[in-house]
Amino acid sequence: MKEKNKNSWNIAFEWLGILTILLIWLISSSLLNKIYLPTIDDTFKALINLLTLKSTYEAFGLTFIRTIIAIIVSIFLGIIFGLLSGLFIKSRKFLTPFLNLMRFIPIPCFIFIISSIFSPNIFSIIISYIVIFPLIYEAIVGGVLNIDENIKNSLRIEGFYRANSIFKVILPLTFPYLNVAIINSIGMGIKISVMSEIIVGRSSIWGIGRLIYVANQNADYPMMFAIVFIIVIIFIIIDAILSILRKKIS
Repeated sequence: MKEKNKNSWNIAFEWLGILTILLIWLISSSLLNKIYLPTIDDTFKALINLLTLKSTYEAFGLTFIRTIIAIIVSIFLGIIFGLLSGLFIKSRKFLTPFLNLMRFIPIPCFIFIISSIFSPNIFSIIISYIVIFPLIYEAIVGGVLNIDENIKNSLRIEGFYRANSIFKVILPLTFPYLNVAIINSIGMGIKISVMSEIIVGRSSIWGIGRLIYVANQNADYPMMFAIVFIIVIIFIIIDAILSILRKKIS
């Protein structure tokens, strides 16, 4: 009973937070220039218009497809290099500078450099990969390094580096770490894909970021707010699904 009351209060305060945001938006749009901060009504009209356009669904679909491709490539290469680094310290030391480059160089710098070399669709996947790969790689390395010493000693008797030991014991033991990394990489990958599309803003790349870029260029702020609203709703749904998955994994 206490748990139900606690959950009810949590939901109530969550809705209170949403209503507070809407109230701030309502007051601010009435006080500030409506060109830059559109009203809720104007945004809702733009949202309805967006949902009637085929191009909207194409844009969201293409961004998600590019993100999924980046995640799949990151998982494949992350498992390979993660196992190598987890099993062999020399491999880990060799790959550390590459991982540091991916982590520490600002993403916009990568975007400007890579976009001048590759086609728009390819570079968007590469940018997402640069962000997602370290998450997958470090999850696999962490999983290998955290395997119980008793299990490691048992594997050494049969051959620690044999294919059976690696693929039937070591790799499966890293799956809990890998699952969490994959879950976290989904939201991150979509954000990076959108950011890369916005920064480049080419007409040859179609996606969520391009929609936002065009809306900004046309000073169509109700449309921009409507796009952001759709993104927020999608992320809320994704986050709810990921929360369920996290609970199952834990």
